[in-house]
Amino acid sequence: MVTDRDRRSLFVALEAINDPRDPRGRRYPLVSVLAAAVCAVLAGVCTFAAVHDWVCFQDRPVWARLGFTGRVPAATTVWRLLIRLDAEVLSQVLARWLRDRAGPVVIGGRRWRLVIAVDGKVARGARLPDGRQVHLLSAYDTGTGIVLAQVQIAAKSNESPCAEHAAMA
Repeated sequence: MVTDRDRRSLFVALEAINDPRDPRGRRYPLVSVLAAAVCAVLAGVCTFAAVHDWVCFQDRPVWARLGFTGRVPAATTVWRLLIRLDAEVLSQVLARWLRDRAGPVVIGGRRWRLVIAVDGKVARGARLPDGRQVHLLSAYDTGTGIVLAQVQIAAKSNESPCAEHAAMA
């Protein structure tokens, strides 16, 4: 359940993202578009068009809480904006927001040990400009279900050196 306090903290966290748009062409606040995308993804959406559909499906009070007045951005607007953002910065901001919301895992009156899983994945459907697939290495907190960090790696061959390098960075 996302409370009003969570919503405010999400908006504050998303303000750290630089807006890549020309100030003269901004019809919708960046924080509003990003918050809508975050909410849509939390609801299970996984495409740009589905983010737009999710927002359109909401009622006007939800639009107002997201920061939209009267109308919402088109799917192409959402897509054009999201692909221009620095994905690494966005990932760090959202991981920090999620970590701040998650408390320590307590089982049986005791604090559970922290277990971080590191795994590499190929981002299905994503391609680099040269046509190669995008390979990601993620560190995942198994207790909270939060991806703590994620970096793009050259290939999915041997992830151990990449994990060591990412931990030192």
